[in-house]
Amino acid sequence: MSEFSEESFLAYFQQNATLLMWFLGAGVSRSAGMPTATDLIWDLKRTYYCLKENQDFQSHNVNNQAIKRKIQEYMDSKGFPAEGNPEEYSFYFDLTFGKDYDRQQTYINDQLAPKNISLNIGHRVMGAFLEIGLARVLFSTNFDDVIETAFSSVAGKSLSAFHLEGSYAALDALNAERFPIYAKIHGDFRYKSIKNLSDDLVKNDAEIQKCFLAASTRYGLIVSGYSGRDANVMAMFRSALEQNNAFPKGLFWTTPRLSDVAQPVTELIAQARSRGVRAHIIETGTFDTMMLKMWRQLRQKPEHLDSKVLSAKARPVKIALPRPGKATGPILRMNAFPILEYPCSCGSIEYSGRLRFADLADKKEQYQSDLVLSFTDRTLFWGIPDKVINILDGEKVTGVGKHEFEDPIGSITSSTIMKGFFEEALSRAICGQKPLLFRERFRTRYAVVDPKESNASLFAPLRTVLGYANRPGQISGVVPELKGATWAEAVVVRLEEKSGVLWLLIRPDIWIEPGTMRGAAVPFIRSKKLYRYNPKSYHLLTAWIQVLFGTVGTDESTKISCFSDSTFPATFTVSTRTAFSREGAHE
Repeated sequence: MSEFSEESFLAYFQQNATLLMWFLGAGVSRSAGMPTATDLIWDLKRTYYCLKENQDFQSHNVNNQAIKRKIQEYMDSKGFPAEGNPEEYSFYFDLTFGKDYDRQQTYINDQLAPKNISLNIGHRVMGAFLEIGLARVLFSTNFDDVIETAFSSVAGKSLSAFHLEGSYAALDALNAERFPIYAKIHGDFRYKSIKNLSDDLVKNDAEIQKCFLAASTRYGLIVSGYSGRDANVMAMFRSALEQNNAFPKGLFWTTPRLSDVAQPVTELIAQARSRGVRAHIIETGTFDTMMLKMWRQLRQKPEHLDSKVLSAKARPVKIALPRPGKATGPILRMNAFPILEYPCSCGSIEYSGRLRFADLADKKEQYQSDLVLSFTDRTLFWGIPDKVINILDGEKVTGVGKHEFEDPIGSITSSTIMKGFFEEALSRAICGQKPLLFRERFRTRYAVVDPKESNASLFAPLRTVLGYANRPGQISGVVPELKGATWAEAVVVRLEEKSGVLWLLIRPDIWIEPGTMRGAAVPFIRSKKLYRYNPKSYHLLTAWIQVLFGTVGTDESTKISCFSDSTFPATFTVSTRTAFSREGAHE
């Protein structure tokens, strides 16, 4: 099936945005920390298993594939629906709550609580689109408040949604063009199964679907973050196609990976084409990736909205002078840098043999391969595929492909393995193309001055800061009274997430080689750091920023990469301005 390229789709959107409506699925909310139906299914499975088998709930994390398999095998032994069966959702809700719909609703409300929402850039872009009229009509199967929160965050206004308990006048609003219109369609998620809805709620859902059918004869449609697994919603799409002038500006089904598109979706697109509708499935990466690209291509962006959308972007700031008579604390400079862009994909190895994370780490160390490797239910990597294959049993490698992260930030915050995977790539990217050595000890990553290059001009800022009496200081050398040990200036590199934004943290330190002698070198390390009080620490941080990024404190950003010449590089864009804080900054 010939598909629209992503570039063609983005160009088409720029020309026709006001004539396209949106349909958002669970994938959009998941990137904001909201659970999908699949997430809830696994939570209910875990709850049932731990209750029946008297197991500790917290220790059974279903992100661990071994635990997940154990729980699923238990469910299979009971004759429960197979994993992936469309009946799983209603089955496990009935199994857990029976007919107690109040308890079911309480559970759903807890899962979808607004306090759990963590907005990403895709949500903020959608909020901006709603404000400036580039998204006039929006439908969703999500009954959380992610879009409303995003709109309020960006536009400073409230967004009222039409839903099962308040569907009246949705069609009237469409006919009167009272934009933006946001309507939520039942997808067997927040509410009871469609067959268990009261007559009033069924009628309300039908009213919202009428609004969708009417809109589908006036607008094209972009679908994002939706799997196509709700039978009633897919039936609504098919009904829309049976109308005259269906989706006059096209039907565009976006997906992170073409390989993940469900059969009902391909059948729907085929039906649309048979009806003469311009219909395509487009691989766009994650919702955040797609929305950011759309935002960047806008020719005119209101500055006040752009600053809200790109909330992590460095920009000019003004810090007011203290008011007379009011004591204020000092302005504190942080060692944190906002990461504006991060990898959304990596390489993936399909392997027929049994492989554990520890095995992978051992093989990587044994062969000293220049790669970033991780293992979940498959082997993930950044770098050259052949190098991965070389450290594995090549005969058991059944395929090499591209793995798209549906929600990179969510993966980092929910899995220490994924956090380490991204953190190592970030550390290697910092060292890339510089006389810096990547080192790791006890899961702490370092960028270390290469002693062979300690006189390089790049390190002049470090030598100046660490010097004395106008003489440049040493930044590497031999540890006295510790045979075979050497030292070098270094920074510890960490990756952290706060409020939906990724941050690079650096902390100046001393690296001891070999690492096993660090304990014995503690008195020496202490002596090297003894006089690094606030002024020197401040200037030392500045020097390291110059070494790593070449510029300090501007609103510029810098792009850093590891394995840039490989099939699967890891690229980050980092602001060169650190975060600041002071007493009373919250006021």
